[in-house]
Amino acid sequence: MLSIKGRENEIELCFKENITFEEAKQALLRLKEENKTFFVKENIKISYSGIDLRYNEELEFSEFLKELFGNSTNLIKKHRLSTKQIEYSLDDDEKISLVINKSLRSGETVTARGDVIIYGDVNPGATVTARGNITVLGTLRGNACVTEGGRVFALNMQPSQIRIGKVYSYNKKAENVKSAYAIAENDEIILQCL
Repeated sequence: MLSIKGRENEIELCFKENITFEEAKQALLRLKEENKTFFVKENIKISYSGIDLRYNEELEFSEFLKELFGNSTNLIKKHRLSTKQIEYSLDDDEKISLVINKSLRSGETVTARGDVIIYGDVNPGATVTARGNITVLGTLRGNACVTEGGRVFALNMQPSQIRIGKVYSYNKKAENVKSAYAIAENDEIILQCL
């Protein structure tokens, strides 16, 4: 149910796929009971995998880890994208920025209720959906969807499709477009080159 990888002051909690939030907490409590000296660490960095947490659960999980390891615990988020979608489920009035430090490959989908910033490319077949703005610090070749008013920015703008609100636009031979942002205006997508 739980395995641990790591070095001296950095560990990764590897949970069995599809484990629930409560099961993860119980697994950690059992581990602490069996290995009391393992939890006597200072300034430890902890990441986790195999468990999907909503934003509020992630905050609760962070506090739970501080109770187990001490207040100097630092939670590091390391989301692994495959063909799986990352979605932050927040209260309707909350927003959060999702930062992704890798390129998205075909088939990968990212959904967030706030802004999305990608340090990499969005390749054809990949889709990014956000309630806020989408910023691609690389090449946008895939699909970008802003569900509410916002912008799509890319250092190299070559999208397969852009949707802002209810307005769609497909690639119109934008090979020479470098840094640009897209906005919806008068029921059409307008590219503003920078």
